[in-house]
Amino acid sequence: MKTRLLFMMMTACLLVSTIMTGSQGKLAYAAGTAVPPGTIPLEADGRTQLYPDDWYPGLEDAEGRFLHDFSYAGYHRGEAPLPTVELTGSIDVTKTPYFADSTGQTDSTAAIQQAINDVSAAGGGVVYLPEGTYKLNPPPGQAYALGINASNVVLKGAGVGKTFLYNASEYMKQKDIIRIGGGDWVKTDTSAKLRKSLTKPTVLLPVNHAEGFAVGDYVLITFDTTQEFLAELGMQNKWASRLGKVEPIFYRQIVAVDEAHNTLTIDIPTRYPLKIRDNITITKTAAPISEIGLEDFSIANVQNSKSGLGEDDFKVEGTAGYETDNAKVINVIAAANSWIRNISTYKPEGNSTYHILSKGIILDRTKNITVDHVTMQYPQYRGANGNGYLYQLIGNDNLITDSNAVGARHSFTYANFSANGNVLHNVYSENSFYLTDFHMYLSMANLIDNMTVNGDAISAITRDYGSSATNRHGVVTTESVFWNTTGLKAHSSKNGIIVESEQFGNGYVIGTKGPVNGVNVQITGSIPEADTKPFDMAIGIGEGERLSPQSLYEDQFARRNSQLALGLASVLVNGEPVEGVQFLKTAYSIVLPYGTKDTPTLEATPFASSASIRIEQPAGPNGTGTIQVANNGQTQEYKVTFQVAANPALPKSITLSPDRSVLGWRTTSDAISAGNEGALKSLITLNNGDVTDPVLAGIKVKYTVDNKELGSIKGNVFKAKKPGTIKITATAKMNGVTVSASRTFTVLEPMAEPEGKLAAIRQVTASANDGNLPIHTMDRDPDSRWSADGIGQYLLVELEKAQRIDQVSILFYNGNTRYSTFDIEVSEDGVHFEKILDHQKSRKPSPNSIENFPFPKPVKAKFIKFVGYGNELNGWNSILEFWAHKAK
Repeated sequence: MKTRLLFMMMTACLLVSTIMTGSQGKLAYAAGTAVPPGTIPLEADGRTQLYPDDWYPGLEDAEGRFLHDFSYAGYHRGEAPLPTVELTGSIDVTKTPYFADSTGQTDSTAAIQQAINDVSAAGGGVVYLPEGTYKLNPPPGQAYALGINASNVVLKGAGVGKTFLYNASEYMKQKDIIRIGGGDWVKTDTSAKLRKSLTKPTVLLPVNHAEGFAVGDYVLITFDTTQEFLAELGMQNKWASRLGKVEPIFYRQIVAVDEAHNTLTIDIPTRYPLKIRDNITITKTAAPISEIGLEDFSIANVQNSKSGLGEDDFKVEGTAGYETDNAKVINVIAAANSWIRNISTYKPEGNSTYHILSKGIILDRTKNITVDHVTMQYPQYRGANGNGYLYQLIGNDNLITDSNAVGARHSFTYANFSANGNVLHNVYSENSFYLTDFHMYLSMANLIDNMTVNGDAISAITRDYGSSATNRHGVVTTESVFWNTTGLKAHSSKNGIIVESEQFGNGYVIGTKGPVNGVNVQITGSIPEADTKPFDMAIGIGEGERLSPQSLYEDQFARRNSQLALGLASVLVNGEPVEGVQFLKTAYSIVLPYGTKDTPTLEATPFASSASIRIEQPAGPNGTGTIQVANNGQTQEYKVTFQVAANPALPKSITLSPDRSVLGWRTTSDAISAGNEGALKSLITLNNGDVTDPVLAGIKVKYTVDNKELGSIKGNVFKAKKPGTIKITATAKMNGVTVSASRTFTVLEPMAEPEGKLAAIRQVTASANDGNLPIHTMDRDPDSRWSADGIGQYLLVELEKAQRIDQVSILFYNGNTRYSTFDIEVSEDGVHFEKILDHQKSRKPSPNSIENFPFPKPVKAKFIKFVGYGNELNGWNSILEFWAHKAK
């Protein structure tokens, strides 16, 4: 167990007035001062031992603690400057044929959208809005006023305070003023599985095959929320509803492919351990929309004139809270390498104090977006359900720099597993209702660098809002760093505290300064099951003025930018990838299997095609090899130290779990319906801590059951026969040692189905999902569902063959508490669709009731499309099960 770091809260004025430099260069404290126990002072040179002058990515201290390399955040990973946008050749929306009204008297939405559509069709361009005010309103049936759905489109004004976008609609529930994108990362049929667990940040992925991948491809890395994953975090109770979901975690681009050794090198290191236990999948996607810019304008919304801005008024129809619920200024969805620059909200004439209705900028499933010199202020509605968030990060490696938030519910907030590698740099927050925070699920390895709080604080605390198994908060971050935070005024709920941190595993608060600079890391017991030990590190509290470097992001970027041409894309030992490879990691330690006598063979590939490489092999199995990269007269040396394990690797234990990568098992429990089959999988943990997949290692696992009346086993497939409780045992033998484990499963009655003859379904796809997959609508599991947020999201059901259909049956998620609105369209070829049901509403029947929706007449169809318009409470479309009926 790692040593706990004890820390007691101190106000900044006490720290600043009492610390002084001792004769040996260490910090000394004035006599009589209550020194915060466990707080680590900075070194004499202002540095921390976690970030010495010779730091390199992957450098660990004696206890395995390290700082991630955050230098990849922002537009093109910071490797290209934001474009300088010229007006030559741009479209002026006030000119023919658009004639947008710049006086704000008449609606300009259609004119500006047409200009956007025209440059999109032309392959890109600049849409220019000269000085003036442009009135906007979302068109009927559309969830945004202006939409950009193609790459290389820039929407540019004449400057903040010169060009004004004024959204005149009071009713903006679940709508955006500007939406970029709107779908999801589009998966292809090319995918691979991780073949080894990876515990350290790495750019080198060992996969079961590398065929079909190429340099430049975008990939989506996902994991399954297994019981073991949840238990590891202590979230088996709080996040039980997530069990079985496929979660996106990393969006990456491939920079090298090695088919001979089955490795993929990605552009940015991973941020969290990837375990084969969790079915890690790397899927090639279509290129996301990119090179989209918004810049140089002011933007606002007319305030809602109704009353009702209470915490839960988003649920109460007819209130301002209901009509402004989740209204967004700029919503960016599934985009990459784009920017938002020089934009500010403003108070329109007639508004009391408000600038916008609810949310500011949302970066949702994005990669490498830069938000630069932006100010979001004064949302009208700051109630529950995610309202009043001025900047929300739900993507990878985005950068928000030199930007401000004023009067928010949460000024800046992180949400979901895919919120990782993001950087807040030189940002300012003033008078937020709640704290800047890590909000829900485990947002991994983010950096808040030189943030100034003035009536705000930063919170990274494990959050428990009750005993509900569907609680969405829990452990909220790990390995995140708060670097050189300035406190002008503490939040009203915090007494002198500007950072509070209780991260899963390690977290780091390094450097604070200003009139208020206290930190609290001595936090325990928020959720007893969640082991958040050790206490997070608190270093240089009150010493921010002499912290070196002053900005971690700037320093890490300067290092990488100057050295990347000398980097390594891969390091192999005996043909197998080394764990923890990063482009500029200069030292590796490799433990060879017990009994190794042969000298290992070291291989490596340079990152830059122009670089040359020279390898000096180790002298023996306990030797050191070196790799020297040369490029344009510069050189960089990498050392790889080998040591033979002192003891043989033997199996220590085996785990047994349902394989939910294929249909069969219930999603949220160790249960299966009678008549179904479910695959099983096992993993063997060795005495050296490594985890082995017996299938890949060629180790036979034998599965047995304790009651053959309830079910039977063939290979690794369990067939459920009748309801009851059954114990399955897995046994394996490796190197003469036998390990076994048992797990209890429940066989349930099969799910009820609607009456009548049902058409066989071949597959189900969808326009988008939130990890609740479309295939769940055909698995006959009432615990799983498909969900997608937004008007127009669709579920596409493909039947086994074209046939006459006369109705569909649907089991809606929470269907008894809210009605959903949708269309049903049919097609024989999957291209030409006919609308059969138009804006059909569900009926809010009793719980778990299947609803039937007859067609006006039977139709021949092979494809059935459910087009959703959300439900009466929000924009989510959620279906548990879907059936199609053969015509009578």
